[in-house]
Amino acid sequence: MAKGKPNGVRYRYPLPIHPIQLPILVPHNPVSCIYWAYCYVTTINRVTKIHVDITSGKYAHVLVRNAEQMMYLWENGFFGTGQLSRSEPTWIERTVTRINESMGDGSKNLALERITEKRRLQRLEFKRKRVEFEKYILDLRRQGGSIEQETEVLEKQRQALRDFKASQDKDNSEEEIILYNESESLFDDEGGVQPLEALELMPVEAIFLSFALPVLDISIKTLAGRLFDNDTLSYNTLYPLVRQYVAYHHYRSHGWCVRSGIKFGCDYLLYKRGPPFQHAQFCITVLDSEEYHDYTWYSSAARVVGGAKKTLILCYVERMASEERIVELWKNGQFADVFSSFKIGEVIYRRWVPGKNRD
Repeated sequence: MAKGKPNGVRYRYPLPIHPIQLPILVPHNPVSCIYWAYCYVTTINRVTKIHVDITSGKYAHVLVRNAEQMMYLWENGFFGTGQLSRSEPTWIERTVTRINESMGDGSKNLALERITEKRRLQRLEFKRKRVEFEKYILDLRRQGGSIEQETEVLEKQRQALRDFKASQDKDNSEEEIILYNESESLFDDEGGVQPLEALELMPVEAIFLSFALPVLDISIKTLAGRLFDNDTLSYNTLYPLVRQYVAYHHYRSHGWCVRSGIKFGCDYLLYKRGPPFQHAQFCITVLDSEEYHDYTWYSSAARVVGGAKKTLILCYVERMASEERIVELWKNGQFADVFSSFKIGEVIYRRWVPGKNRD
């Protein structure tokens, strides 16, 4: 994470493809033409593909593991979610900060040093208490105390010192266990924190970054093959993802920052710029054009969204081609034709409150 960098600079670009910065071209000046061509060639070749890993299983997970690439996707369009974070992948930074604060220093390798220092301070504290007890015995003798009184005080002081020493040993053993276990699980052989977090992309985000934008190092055809088995593919299996992607692409193409809306019981959240700048204004629920629910369903969704001071938008996706045609296009890799076979309709749904909506 770039510390101290203003959000306007850090999140300057809304997508992970940046405009080419070229010098002014003077057509009648050959030097200007050559320099312009050089800048153009060197700039377009600077694009680096983002490497993704796709886990197999009942549900496919598209993961970005490289730390720089994770931050690049987040800072350029807010794509993905850190698996160990709320949204931005900050787990490793938070972990390093927490460990350093617990150790009281800026180093990552102070577990043993901290325990040694704490034991030194505890020994000094133990010696100070022992000196206080010995001073108390001397004062008792100066005041003419009896042997019985001195013996009784000595026994109490010795027991107090033994209890104090036992409590110190217990604290040390507990801290050693915590620090050693944490070091064993988090630190690598070189003393650094292991990169355990990955950035997980929603399937629609992965499709967008491979189909709409040439960002990922995997083609849309390869990605589609990992998401679905063409041999057993049916329209009912394919349609839910295609419907979600058509809506996602629709809002991304209109300049909105689109994030998962599961937290508010919807499909997507729409931000004008992104989470660091303001709260989402709209909650999107994607529905089939022929899908309908009873009043309580719409009321429940609107109540949750309204309680968060957002506007609920019902996004209806209408199919313009036959089911067989869409499956055939998908199997043939004609994804542009698949996605263009649907159109979007939108309805804003608001709760009507008699006490607030009289005007």
